[in-house]
Amino acid sequence: MSDQEAKEPTEQRQDFLQNLEQSGFFQQISSLEKSLKTISGDIKSLGETATRRLEETESLAAHIIAIEAILTALMKNSDVDIKDVRALIREKTTAPGEDGDGNQAVQNIASDLIQKI
Repeated sequence: MSDQEAKEPTEQRQDFLQNLEQSGFFQQISSLEKSLKTISGDIKSLGETATRRLEETESLAAHIIAIEAILTALMKNSDVDIKDVRALIREKTTAPGEDGDGNQAVQNIASDLIQKI
């Protein structure tokens, strides 16, 4: 019978744990645990930041909807020429030295607003 076979199971476990300790296994596990805690904190922070940004976006959207409603009500009492609006958009959103209609998304939003009146 060899030394290994003759050892009690308790001694074998102790030898195994000692080998793990000497190999640095427990230090690696401890380091991994610290890294996971750091990652967990970072993910929590990222989630909180995303929540704040969502709240800010919802607030911005609410403001835009309110301004759109006020503007639509005001436009009902006055004549608005789409050509003048498009010229202003072109002036405000076209880069210097460029020709064009300006930002198409802004043009579309303006057209939608005018159609509501």
